[in-house]
Amino acid sequence: MHAWIYQISDTPIKETINEDTLYQGDGTDYDYCAEISEEGRKSAIETLKGYILPFGMFRQIDETTFEYQGGIDEWKEQWVERIQDLASELNVENILKFVGHSYKLERELKNPLDTASQFYLSAETDQTYAEESVELMRWIENLEVGSKIYVGGIIDFHF
Repeated sequence: MHAWIYQISDTPIKETINEDTLYQGDGTDYDYCAEISEEGRKSAIETLKGYILPFGMFRQIDETTFEYQGGIDEWKEQWVERIQDLASELNVENILKFVGHSYKLERELKNPLDTASQFYLSAETDQTYAEESVELMRWIENLEVGSKIYVGGIIDFHF
């Protein structure tokens, strides 16, 4: 399967990630990474804006810049509700099912935005991994209304 890795920072990004930034191959999270075309980049940014980031939380300013509009507290309330709903479905009969309720709860905790995409939360390129959406939301929690975030490199990965 394929997805995108988005480089996101609260400072303008001068050095963007590329297909060689992250560890790939045996023993890693990525089979391989690849550059994307300019058209692919535009599509990835549209996907980030329209399907990944929580609705209304960001306003796009230009091709690489978004402004935080607030909404993290409301989003956290909704997330806690989803977690509680999933936890309430656990019982002694289904707790050890391979792709059962416990797996769904684990996925909700790690990936609350329900996306295969990952996030490289740095303006630098010295990090060798990207993270699931819970880390993006933890990062967003520290933003103030009006803060700008910047999208740098976007790469395709296969997993």
